[in-house]
Amino acid sequence: MKTICKISLFAGLLALSSCGDLLELSPPSQIVAENFWKTAGDAEAGLINAYNAMQGPMEQNFIVVPNILADDARANSGGNFTRHEGFVATTIQGNVANLWQNVYEAIHAANDVLANVPAITDPALQKDRVLGEAYFVRGWAFFQMTRSFGKIPLPLEPSKSSAQDFNIKRSELTEVYAQITKDLLEAEKLLPATHPSGNRARPAKGSAKGWLAKVYLQQPKPDYEKALTKCQEIMADPQYKLVPGANFGDLFQPGKQNTSETIFEMSFRPNTATEGHGLDRETVPYSGANPRMRPTQKIIDAFKATPSDIRASASLGVHNKIDYIRKYETAPPTTTNRGTQAPNIVYLRLADIILLRAECLNELGRPADAIPFLNQIRVRAGLPPTTAPTQAEVKLAIENERFLELAFEAHRWYDLLRWNKAVGTVPNLTEANRDRVLWPVPARELDLNPNLDQNPSY
Repeated sequence: MKTICKISLFAGLLALSSCGDLLELSPPSQIVAENFWKTAGDAEAGLINAYNAMQGPMEQNFIVVPNILADDARANSGGNFTRHEGFVATTIQGNVANLWQNVYEAIHAANDVLANVPAITDPALQKDRVLGEAYFVRGWAFFQMTRSFGKIPLPLEPSKSSAQDFNIKRSELTEVYAQITKDLLEAEKLLPATHPSGNRARPAKGSAKGWLAKVYLQQPKPDYEKALTKCQEIMADPQYKLVPGANFGDLFQPGKQNTSETIFEMSFRPNTATEGHGLDRETVPYSGANPRMRPTQKIIDAFKATPSDIRASASLGVHNKIDYIRKYETAPPTTTNRGTQAPNIVYLRLADIILLRAECLNELGRPADAIPFLNQIRVRAGLPPTTAPTQAEVKLAIENERFLELAFEAHRWYDLLRWNKAVGTVPNLTEANRDRVLWPVPARELDLNPNLDQNPSY
């Protein structure tokens, strides 16, 4: 009898051992391979398992660390955060190990769905949608991993043995990006045209297209033509619209999210005792809390330079003379009861895509065509149209607009990397330590897998 046992890549030795201990036990309530993966409910449960793992590294690794690596936020306190900010992260650092483990749990859960759902014959099963979401999760997860670690292992089958899991080598970047692209293209083909039940936390075709656009630009050799095509397709989809400027803050406020502008967001239940994240605690100064991530003076000054910018009040706040980040706030700092609902994390929204479209057009030598899309974002923000006259100045204007529009949403760091501007922009990053833009492969994984190699300088 084979049990279904959720394990993380290179960290499942004990889990596998536990599975082995259960081989002779078969209580009626136990979920086993022979009685699971039979119904539409089983398929949905397997998919939710993948989403659950995606939430695991949310608070620190997907939001805080990319922000403090860039120049829109800084670490106010906290050993892990200050080490990342100083580019001296270690191989035994807890959040580094957790990112690897959590994301590979999501990958394994997606692999379980992709391997087992095709054989389910339940007529209630929306097979294409479920498989499309699993491909989406796997492609998205591989993308998060390669942006952090560079070369990564690419497990494409469910875990069956420790020999399988603990001996996978890291694939080269060209192979990694090819697999990410393949997964997201398959997701685009299978996913529904609209978000299931209007829920932007469940991907539609546009969600896959949006991540493909970002993948095409982040890969070692950017493909502006392919990225432009995906941006155009998303902007032609009537379900995606910018929220009015007066409602810009709704994108980030609990209870007002799931807006027309969102292309993909991670949802959390209304009760934080059951499900939530700690970004309010990490960013807002309130009684009993000392925020560990704060805005840089650079972005504070950038918003002050444009006093008519409606985005400022939704992005920055001041309490007791402390400047703080508002995009993950559950309640004002004076509120002791912080509320019961954590805000959803908006990973991808239309404004990002519009600015990427402008960037692609400009890079392809069409600055005049790029300017209207740049101005679409500026006008929504209450700013005058750009006066940039040349391709080089339009490029800089787009980069500056992304800095303000997407502040604290964990895009800036990856933008700086793909523009080759991290060195010279980020205070603690120099030519001497530029290899440290990649995280170290966790020591635990190196101990378990003799075929893994470490990133340079660690």
